Amino acid sequence: MLLQWAVQYLEEFQAANELLPNFQEPVQFVQRWNSPPISVFKFNVDGAVFAKLNSVGVGVIVRDWNGHFVAATCRKIHAPLGPLEAEAKAVEFGLQFAKQLGITDLILESDSLIVSRALNLSFSAPVSIDAVIMGIGKASLEFNNVGFSHVKRNANIPSHLLAKYAMGIVDQCLWMKYCPGFLELAILHDVNDIVV
Repeated sequence: MLLQWAVQYLEEFQAANELLPNFQEPVQFVQRWNSPPISVFKFNVDGAVFAKLNSVGVGVIVRDWNGHFVAATCRKIHAPLGPLEAEAKAVEFGLQFAKQLGITDLILESDSLIVSRALNLSFSAPVSIDAVIMGIGKASLEFNNVGFSHVKRNANIPSHLLAKYAMGIVDQCLWMKYCPGFLELAILHDVNDIVV
């Protein structure tokens, strides 16, 4: 079973790498955190794999157009998913969180180029995340305005810290209005472009 999973994972990786250089996709590439337009909220999402625990963590941080912290959440998903699947689940979780918060105009930003391209219909999603991508597309129709963008990992550190934080929890953590201490420096770095 492990060998079958490894072979499938390798095939998907090779197929994705063969396709990537040839695309002229509309995905926005962000080198550092940029504020969204006025009245639009930015949801940065990330996933982390905890192989020894057969689980993954997903993290979401929400900021407004001024870069101010609005909310954050992380969840542990008890399933042996790979990195690509964790990234797709993070976007799905981010969209669910937006619905819970009642936010209808948002940008979901991920550091997974494959997931971002699949969501922007630049190419077909790998089989392992196709159903999740289709579900995200369908769920996004319930919002006024949803955009998907790609960001480099170094501009997505707060959501990565949240995803890693999920390793030590049972289910989910949520922060509203007040930023958790372990994110403060990373958010300052993002918003002010301070070198840490």
